[in-house]
Amino acid sequence: MKPVAIASLALLAGLAIGPAANAATYTAHYDYVGKPALPDSQIDPQLQADTVTCDGIAGVQRMTPSASYRNCMRQRGWQYRFLTRDRLPDTARSTDPNFRSNARLQPGHFIDHDTGMDCQNMGGASVCTPPNGAVHYYDPDQGLNCTRSGIVSVCSNF
Repeated sequence: MKPVAIASLALLAGLAIGPAANAATYTAHYDYVGKPALPDSQIDPQLQADTVTCDGIAGVQRMTPSASYRNCMRQRGWQYRFLTRDRLPDTARSTDPNFRSNARLQPGHFIDHDTGMDCQNMGGASVCTPPNGAVHYYDPDQGLNCTRSGIVSVCSNF
């Protein structure tokens, strides 16, 4: 029986924050079918190296790996098997009492707790846009509770 390797680094964490959110990560599962066979101790390091290489060629994958990504992995001896969706534990969700959100987020996006904006990490920087839904948050710069709905944010001390 061939060992099953898990590519957790290759796929993202599609993170949605808030009580109504369905926070989840996705994990792609690969089998090593290359020749010669790798010893068990080399499977994980080789998988991680190959995912980094294929991320550079086909782009970082968010959920189901693209055909070009699967082809890149196949050329390195990895056969794509299936994708699993793993829920994050409740501890990964916000414990901030001043934060609530019903915003619908795409995988890989998160709500910035200081601005209420829908953000995505892009190579070390966050790119933010107005959220699709209402976000209630505390603005530490103003010391006020705020509600953001789209591009409009209303803050009040009431």
